[in-house]
Amino acid sequence: MNIMTNIDALTRQKCLDLLKSHGTPPHVVAHCIAVADIAKLIALSLNNKGYHFDIRLVEASGLLHDMARTDEKHWEVAADCLLSMGYQKEADIIRVHMHHHFPESAALSTETDLVCLGDRLVMENQYVGLKRRMDYIMKKAGGNPEVIERIENNKVLVGRYISELESILGTTIEILVREQE
Repeated sequence: MNIMTNIDALTRQKCLDLLKSHGTPPHVVAHCIAVADIAKLIALSLNNKGYHFDIRLVEASGLLHDMARTDEKHWEVAADCLLSMGYQKEADIIRVHMHHHFPESAALSTETDLVCLGDRLVMENQYVGLKRRMDYIMKKAGGNPEVIERIENNKVLVGRYISELESILGTTIEILVREQE
């Protein structure tokens, strides 16, 4: 299969225009902006520690990750849409954001990890941290014991990842966010 590559960068404004043209509801747009901002903040902070994250890719993927949230399997719909426009890297991140597994070591983090982490730390349009976000997701699970166990296990794994990431950063993500306010 021949996949075209789009050489037009997905700027913040172009992403916001895509969200609008796709009919993404305003509260979902606000969520996407918050996720992109948190992921970008973490990426920039890691770059200040010697990492080399593609900030544009992190921001664009964060902005567009829930572009199709009103559709069933919204991650597939959004990824397919972006892929059809030639945005392979963004599509790849968005396609896995709902079921992403973080690396064993935070030192191996990718842009995908940072976008997915931003999504795990934001509720609606606010940074709330992992515990509050996961508690909210468990409540939405409606008491299904298998789903709750899976969420609890994921919460532990993501918590370990965050702890290691914060060790690399030399501060907590919460402090980074507060310093930006």
